[in-house]
Amino acid sequence: MDFFDRQEAARKSSRRLVLYFALAVVGVAFAVAAVVSAAMAMGGSRLDVSVNGVPAKPNFWDPGIFLTVGGGTIVVILLGSLFKSMALSTGGPAVARSLGGRKVDPNTSDADERKLLNVVEEMSIASGVPVPEVYLLEGEHGINAFAAGRTTSDAVVGATRGCVKLLSRDELQGVVAHEFSHILNGDMRLNLRLMGLLFGILMITVFGRIILRSVFYSGGGGRSSNGKNGGGVAAAAAFGIALIVVGYLGVLAANLIKAAVSRQREFLADASAVQFTRNPDGIGGALKKIGGLAAGGRLDNPHAEEASHMFFASGLRAKMAGAFATHPPLDQRIRAIDKHWDGRFPELGLPEMSSSGAGGPRSGVAAFAGAEVSAGGGSAPPAPAAAQGAAAAASLNAAAMEGIGALRGEQVEHARGLYGSIPEAWLAAAHNESGAQALIFAMLLAQDDELLSAELAMLEGATDAATYRAILDLHGQLGDLGSSRKIALIDLAIPALRRLSPGEYERFTGIMGALIESDRQVDLFEFMLQKIVRRHLDIYFNRQAPVKVRYRSPAQLADESSVLISTLAFLGVDGPEEGEASFAAGAAELEPHLGGKLALKGGAECGLAQIDAALERYAAAAPALKKLLLVACGKAVMHDGVVASDEAELLRAIADTIDCPIPPFVVAA
Repeated sequence: MDFFDRQEAARKSSRRLVLYFALAVVGVAFAVAAVVSAAMAMGGSRLDVSVNGVPAKPNFWDPGIFLTVGGGTIVVILLGSLFKSMALSTGGPAVARSLGGRKVDPNTSDADERKLLNVVEEMSIASGVPVPEVYLLEGEHGINAFAAGRTTSDAVVGATRGCVKLLSRDELQGVVAHEFSHILNGDMRLNLRLMGLLFGILMITVFGRIILRSVFYSGGGGRSSNGKNGGGVAAAAAFGIALIVVGYLGVLAANLIKAAVSRQREFLADASAVQFTRNPDGIGGALKKIGGLAAGGRLDNPHAEEASHMFFASGLRAKMAGAFATHPPLDQRIRAIDKHWDGRFPELGLPEMSSSGAGGPRSGVAAFAGAEVSAGGGSAPPAPAAAQGAAAAASLNAAAMEGIGALRGEQVEHARGLYGSIPEAWLAAAHNESGAQALIFAMLLAQDDELLSAELAMLEGATDAATYRAILDLHGQLGDLGSSRKIALIDLAIPALRRLSPGEYERFTGIMGALIESDRQVDLFEFMLQKIVRRHLDIYFNRQAPVKVRYRSPAQLADESSVLISTLAFLGVDGPEEGEASFAAGAAELEPHLGGKLALKGGAECGLAQIDAALERYAAAAPALKKLLLVACGKAVMHDGVVASDEAELLRAIADTIDCPIPPFVVAA
């Protein structure tokens, strides 16, 4: 099962979750209405006396009460869920902050934080997603981590101090790979929905507590305790207690749903992490250390329970068992990875929680100015495949094509090589708001001297002096940079660009648009860059909801498929015959699902406007349909065995627009 299949499974789980939640809400509403009806019936039987002096029988069934109280209860639950969902609308950062997370400074001098950042950035490049923001749960001794967000555009990865302190780099890589699996599989959005729905049901208990607190502070129980007023106070207290009980029963049912949804996904994420890193000892060692640590994966934060289904390991003080456990038992998870495990856990002591502090010797653009450009992003990384020869590059690209929709170890190795080949000064620039903007602007500068002069004059007036100097330096160094490293730099710059204020972001996109339009034409690199940046940052700044699925059949998007495959087929080919052969190779992936032939499009039908329109419609396609398109596009590109720069750029633009991460390709020199 690849992550396209898992995304579809997550969508089905989400639909089932809504159904189960609806049943739980109806059950809670009926129970509350029954409590109110019983209280009113019993009260009425004591007051209403018949003519012959015999008390009236209580009427426990009153349709009006059931409709009014039941309807009111449903409204309260839905409003509570809506409130929590709105509070989580910022995506991952909201969850991280609620758990006490601190955003890790990209220029931190803390060795453990640096290790975490490097692993996350390598994984992002390998999987083809923008780097998520990284949070540290300071003061948490347990070994745990999480990924949260609505989409890859607002995702965060968080880890406890115990996690980064006690795990080796390989073990930490296994944990981060597990969390990236959740990001790619579409689990994060389901997790946020679970948090919102559970909070709504919990509102009934909250109301019960409010009633009890009001009774206690009113002092009514001490006045006329033998009279009518005392009876009313007792009834109110009983009603509050009943609401608490009913609310907790509802939460109990909701937790059963949450646990059932969560457990199986943990096994899948473990397996994906092994596949991604090709190192079962990494994630296996992390799980064993959790078992050997007295604190395990426990979090002390009071919000840990509501986010328990998001964690790498159970984060609760009291271990839940059976149907209520959000995670499979540790021994089962370890044996699924290491069949020869002897059942023993290593004995670990609590980690030292002192931190060397954040803030390194460099800080963004100021650090870039005059800095020596030397590679330093990774620690002894392998050389990029492009430097190892054409055969190695072709092999890696073939593996990347096979790995569309799956996590593969080759991608991590290649990404580590890419990351290590990026000069340290460029990384410092990418980690800073001004430096990230300078990188993007420098990539867009024209090569024509006359046009370049006009663009630089515009930038000098629109940016500050330090940013302008950085743009000049970067432009001179980025000119001959290959697409793979440019795309990696864009992904690395996304977190810094997220830190812009809304006004600064509007200014940034205005300058970016002006640079792209300065020569009155848009090339494929400019198209790709704008798609990546606007896709991920517009969602982040404008709080756009994920696109809903509208298309499930390839026939619904046959024309769009023809446009995209035709365009890629004729990029980097020597003649029309080679282009037609490339198109046929790509079309062959889709045509069996169409029951007919795809039409080869001519140049006039494959302009950027047509490509853009095709991508907008494909963004609303089902995951399985998106996979078919990406595989077809990849087959067209790989027909000649070589990936040209413009082919890699358009492939990435397609993938980002339809929200389907793909691994980096090695571009032909």
